[in-house]
Amino acid sequence: MTGRLATSPFDPSRYIGAVTFVGPDSARINLPKAAGVAPRQYSGYAVLGGQVGEFIFIEGEGVAVLGRITEVKLPDNERLKAEPSLGAPPDANPIGFVQLLTTLELATAKVISGIPFHPRIGQHVFSAHPLLVKHIVEGQSVSSAGAVELATIPHDPSTMVNVSPAHLFGRHCAVLGATGGGKSWTVARIIQEAARLGGKVLLVDPSGEFHTFTKGVRSVHLGGAPKGAEDTRKFVAFPYWDLTETDLFAIFQPSPGAQVPKLREALRSLKLNYILNGDNEPHLYVKANAEKKTFNYLVNKNEAQVEAQGARYVIKHLARQVYEECVYESGGTAREPNYLVWGAPDERIRGYCDTLVSKIHSISRSPALRCLFAPEQFAALTEEIQSFFASDDAVLRISLADLPFEHHARELLVNAIGRHLLGLARNGAFQEMPTVVVLDEAHQFLSKSIGDEANRVSLDAFGLIAKEGRKYGLTTLLATQRPRDIPEDVLSQMGMFIVHRLINERDRDIVEKACGNLDGSAAAFLPTLGQGEAILVGVDFPMPTPIKVTEPEYPPESEGPSYAKFWKRKAPAEAAFAAAVVTGAPNQ
Repeated sequence: MTGRLATSPFDPSRYIGAVTFVGPDSARINLPKAAGVAPRQYSGYAVLGGQVGEFIFIEGEGVAVLGRITEVKLPDNERLKAEPSLGAPPDANPIGFVQLLTTLELATAKVISGIPFHPRIGQHVFSAHPLLVKHIVEGQSVSSAGAVELATIPHDPSTMVNVSPAHLFGRHCAVLGATGGGKSWTVARIIQEAARLGGKVLLVDPSGEFHTFTKGVRSVHLGGAPKGAEDTRKFVAFPYWDLTETDLFAIFQPSPGAQVPKLREALRSLKLNYILNGDNEPHLYVKANAEKKTFNYLVNKNEAQVEAQGARYVIKHLARQVYEECVYESGGTAREPNYLVWGAPDERIRGYCDTLVSKIHSISRSPALRCLFAPEQFAALTEEIQSFFASDDAVLRISLADLPFEHHARELLVNAIGRHLLGLARNGAFQEMPTVVVLDEAHQFLSKSIGDEANRVSLDAFGLIAKEGRKYGLTTLLATQRPRDIPEDVLSQMGMFIVHRLINERDRDIVEKACGNLDGSAAAFLPTLGQGEAILVGVDFPMPTPIKVTEPEYPPESEGPSYAKFWKRKAPAEAAFAAAVVTGAPNQ
C-alpha cells in the first residue's frame, strides 16, 4: 500500500488516538496516551504520543492527512486527574488541537497540496514517523548527491533534511531571527554546503564574523589597511569614479543653492580634463576668461566618455575645481558684456561654496575612507570579483569589519557592489554559473534613503536583484534580525524562508504576511524556538517545517568579548590603593 514510502503512516505501534472534531483547516483528537510523563520508543524512533509541535497522520482511504498538534488540554472536569495518586498513572483523557497541513497519497507517495479529502469522525491518528516527515518536506526530486544537507528533524537528530539548491536559492532566500537564535550558524552552514557542491557565493560580511571559514574561500577586506608586515590580509578598494553622481552628492551633501550646480559642473570639467590630459598637467580646467565655445565643443565631442558610468577623474583636484567653476557668466564689462567667454572669478559664489570645498577636502582625505578615495593604494574590488568568477574558488568573502559608518560609506559601497553585480548579470555573466550573493545584516543596507532632502539616494540595488536577478542567474540570500526593516516588496520576492526565534510581534506579523503558507498557528511557535531551531517555509514546500540546523564545520565568530574573562576582581590591596588615589586619603 505504501509504494515508495519508507514505512507505513499507519503503523499500529505509533497509534495515539482518534478524531473527534473536523473543521476546514483543523481537527480535534483524543490523546489517551498524552498524559504519560515520557514518550515511548519503537524501533529506535520516539513516539511522542501527543506533544505540542508533534506531526501526526490521520488515516484515510488511500490517503494520509498530515497535521501538527498545536495545543493539548484536559477537559475542565478532568483537570485534577493529572495529579499523581500513589504512583499510579493519571486517569486522564487529554484533547489535542491539530492544524491540518497537507495530504500524502499512499499509492504514488506523492504530496498533494491542501486537504482534498478531510478526515471523518472516529478515524485513527498516528504519530508521524520522522522518515515520512522527511519525505514530505524533501519531495521526490531531491538527490542526496546534489542536495544541501541543511538540518535534522528536531525530535530525531538522526533524520537529515536535505534541500535542493534550486529550491533553496532559485527564488531567493531569507534567513531571519533574533540575536542569539542561530541565524549566523545557518548562513555559515548554507555557504559551506554551497561551496561543497561547487557553487559560487559572494558573501558581504559586515562584521567580519565569517573569517573562520577558509576552505575554498577567497577573502578581501574593504576598508582599513595592513597593520604591519605580518598582516597578510588582502585589502581592496572600490574606486570613487565607479560611484554615481547621486552617491557622491550623498557623501558631500552640497546645499541646493549654488553648491549643487557647481559640484555637478566641477565633476564634468574634471572628467573632460582627464580625457584630454590624463594624470598630466593641467590638472584643472580653468574657466575664468576662457572661451565657452572651446569648452562646449570638447564636451560635445567627448560626451559619451564624459557621461559614461565609471568615467575617470582625479578627486584630489575636485575642491579646487569647484572654485574654478565660480566665475561670472560673461566677460567684458557691465555695459558691454561678452557672452562668448566666462568672466573673472566670482568671489561671492566662491563664498557660498566654501563649506562644500571644506567638506570635499576633509572627506576625500580621510584615512578611514582610503579604500574609496585613494584606490591606487589597493587592488580594485571590481577586478577581484572578475578574477574570482574565473577561478576555482567557491566563496568570495568581502569583509567590511574595518569600514567606518561615517559619511554613509558602508551603505553606499554595499549598494554600489550590488549595482555592479546586477550590471554583470544583465550582461549575461551568470547564465552558465548561477551565483548567490549573501548579504548579512541586510537591514543596514535595504529600505533606506540616505542623505538630506536635496541629495537623497535610495539603497535599491539588492531590491532590484531580488526583483529581477533570478532570470539572469543571480539570486540573493538576505540575513537579518530585523525583518520589519526589510521592504515588503523585497520580502515578497523571497521564495524560501528560514525563520529562527522571533520575539518582536511586528517582526512576526511581517514574516507571516510575507510567507504565503506560514499561518498564525505555525508563527505561534517562533518565540519559543531554541538556538539553532528554525521553521522552514517555502513556495516549493508543502508546509512550514520545524528543523534543527546542523552545526557548520566552521562556526562564525559571532560572540562578543567575555566579560567574565576580562573583568577580573581587583585584589584588596589594589582596590584600597585606587580608592586612596581617588579620595585623596592617606595610604595606611
